[in-house]
Amino acid sequence: MTEESNPQVDVQAEPDKRADIADPAVPGTPPDAGTPSTRHLAFGAAGIGIGLIAGVVVGALAGPLFGAITAAVTPSPITRAVETCDVADNAWIVVGDDGDSVSLQTEGDETSGAELTDVVCVLVELDVPDSVITRMDSTRALDGRQTAEWDDLSASWGYHPSNGLDIVIEFTG
Repeated sequence: MTEESNPQVDVQAEPDKRADIADPAVPGTPPDAGTPSTRHLAFGAAGIGIGLIAGVVVGALAGPLFGAITAAVTPSPITRAVETCDVADNAWIVVGDDGDSVSLQTEGDETSGAELTDVVCVLVELDVPDSVITRMDSTRALDGRQTAEWDDLSASWGYHPSNGLDIVIEFTG
């Protein structure tokens, strides 16, 4: 007789496919095989605690580092303004302090300087308030050095007919 035609099935020949589940009726199965032991719970809790502590420490240490990297990658508003106005190579518009300041010198009666349209472009890109631009425009040689602040920027400027308008803008943020 072949195995296929044998009507008797040997129950002992097939292992129980659910052997990993504890069954108190099955001899040889430990009574707590299906529940986690206190040792497993302790190791799990310790792992979570160590993970949380490591996350806090790494976050505290890496936060300033990533902030510095982001600051190094993100150009300052002054650098962006000069690049947008395409005046980075202008000898009369000079970016300093690693992009945190810009000096703008216009033409005077006795000196050369940047075109007024280039200076205005930089001022517009830096969102200089209209009131500050009006003050710059009305400054006389007798007025001395003037100052203004807005957002995260500050400016100082002076004017003399012989030398033109001299503006320094600094990022203060």
